[in-house]
Amino acid sequence: MAMPDAAFRNNSDKSSQPAMVIFMSEPRKEQSRNSRGSLIFFESTKIKRTTLSTTVAELFALMICYGTCQTLRGLIKEITGYACEVHVRTDANNLVTTASATHVSEQQETIHMIQMWRKEACSGSIAGLSHIRTQWCLAGCLTKKSANPQALIDAVRQGILKEVDAHPPFRTLVEHKAYLTSWLRTACYHVNFALAVFFLGERFH
Repeated sequence: MAMPDAAFRNNSDKSSQPAMVIFMSEPRKEQSRNSRGSLIFFESTKIKRTTLSTTVAELFALMICYGTCQTLRGLIKEITGYACEVHVRTDANNLVTTASATHVSEQQETIHMIQMWRKEACSGSIAGLSHIRTQWCLAGCLTKKSANPQALIDAVRQGILKEVDAHPPFRTLVEHKAYLTSWLRTACYHVNFALAVFFLGERFH
């Protein structure tokens, strides 16, 4: 369970500050918004390159965090023989929507990172990706002085990750988008949408 965050040009030298916290957590439970986990890695550093916006800084932090997760995943597999799933929670909602969108960024420096992120998100390498409220994004206090560190302290001491499963699994949302008619058949059975299904080229029974 990885939570990256970034602060745009908040350092004295006008550099941006990315950070991450990574937990080893239990599998997702239905009808439960919380999870249990132990902190296994954290980091707060600065980006040694010019970032033009908050989105770029958040995306850079996200890619660094994902790479660290892949390294830890390989180490854990060597020790236990089991391949852990990678779940990402971020308070930057635009990064979540970017993973499933199709538009191209206007900033040349971000096009490559966005394409790589979409590939990893849609290929199945990332098992979970969703937005989380800023107060529950535990890496926030590692990038900003104004952020309250109490949520991170409580998570380390109590082993409870609050509100990390507040949204549906990312895989199910991608599936619904790819197979819209199948999803309409199961989720909207009671709705009269014959015209919409006819437009999609499939009859509804």
